[in-house]
Amino acid sequence: MMEGTASGRRILEVSPSLGSVDMFAPITSLILVSILVALGVLHLLWALGSSFPCANEQALARAVVGRRGITKMPSSLSCAGVAFCLFAAAVLAGLLGGHVFATELLFLHKAALALAGLAAALVFLGRGIIGVLPAFERSAPELPFLSLNRRVYSPLSFLIGLGFLLLVISLPNWSWRFGGG
Repeated sequence: MMEGTASGRRILEVSPSLGSVDMFAPITSLILVSILVALGVLHLLWALGSSFPCANEQALARAVVGRRGITKMPSSLSCAGVAFCLFAAAVLAGLLGGHVFATELLFLHKAALALAGLAAALVFLGRGIIGVLPAFERSAPELPFLSLNRRVYSPLSFLIGLGFLLLVISLPNWSWRFGGG
């Protein structure tokens, strides 16, 4: 909305809801869901035998696992299990952000959902922190994993964990956070 001033200049009045906390949770949730689904699809592709984005399986294993002397990717079942966990985390992010309204269908109590969000936050924050410790780096010294872990994997894990933590703290549209019904 435009409003005039004493000098005759017109200024744009910013809506108070534009920067409100009510916008934070849905946006954060959508970002987390997008990232987690993309990572889940990538792991599912690996479970199906793809070496994307690398040229071959050995290059992929060296880039995403990084154990000393690794030549093969973990089993398809392992990759599919990680994909399932990432998809479940995406659904959890959607629930916490208010995009998925299945809490009644899933018989989820809001406190249990908050605890699940905290657990996800701890897992991702832990991976982000542990991934940069010298002991972890000694256990996975292969390049390019080591540099990718420092620049991409650990920071991304930490940011995903922070996103889950912020979603749990904001608890969008949940009246019990205010002490109401």
